[in-house]
Amino acid sequence: MNQKFPKTEKLKSAKTIEKLFLEGDAHFKFPIKLFFLPKQDIENNLVAFAVPKKNFKSAVDRNRIKRQLREAYRLNKHLLEEISGKKFVLLFLYLGKVKPQYDQLEKATVKLLKKLRDEDI
Repeated sequence: MNQKFPKTEKLKSAKTIEKLFLEGDAHFKFPIKLFFLPKQDIENNLVAFAVPKKNFKSAVDRNRIKRQLREAYRLNKHLLEEISGKKFVLLFLYLGKVKPQYDQLEKATVKLLKKLRDEDI
């Protein structure tokens, strides 16, 4: 089981992100909202993480939450890789107003990934 999070799995394209918001769907499990779009022509799942500046003025706080979200995804991405042939463009958006505990983020991430896996089989 590969638990790395290489550059090839990071969502960076502004066009793809815009398409994700326009055509994609979303699931919510407090404090995370997951935007997703099934895509056929990609090799790996593409993932991005966002924390609004409106809720966290300090860049240090935003970056810490994004690091925790990345770690929770990296350790549990095998839940999505069990789907044969389906690849997704994903964006994890943190919507909470207070700095989270890591275990809260991990539980929400696991539930969202399982929900996405079970819905699209």
